[in-house]
Amino acid sequence: MAAHVVTAQNRFAGDASKGRDVFLRYCSGCHGEDGRGEAKTFRPNVGNLAIKQLMDELSDEYLFVVIQKGGAAVGKNAAMPAWNAQLGDDEIRDVVAFVRTLSRH
Repeated sequence: MAAHVVTAQNRFAGDASKGRDVFLRYCSGCHGEDGRGEAKTFRPNVGNLAIKQLMDELSDEYLFVVIQKGGAAVGKNAAMPAWNAQLGDDEIRDVVAFVRTLSRH
């Protein structure tokens, strides 16, 4: 059973440094470079990805699906687009890894 857990965790392990580049290109326009989403020019306002308590409650799988399929796929705001046409699974995993670094400060 422990081997299964390790496999599941590794399945979502990404490279945060690669994810940073992807995040800055595709995500920072709404979420900001620091993930705080404080730019009030975007409506509706986007969530703050730098809140540790909130981010600790969200699984990597959940974040993966939100990025891949968009907000509507998980019952969130449909303004969050699906990125599956632009990003491959490995790139999405990298973004998830980078997003995890935003809430550690």
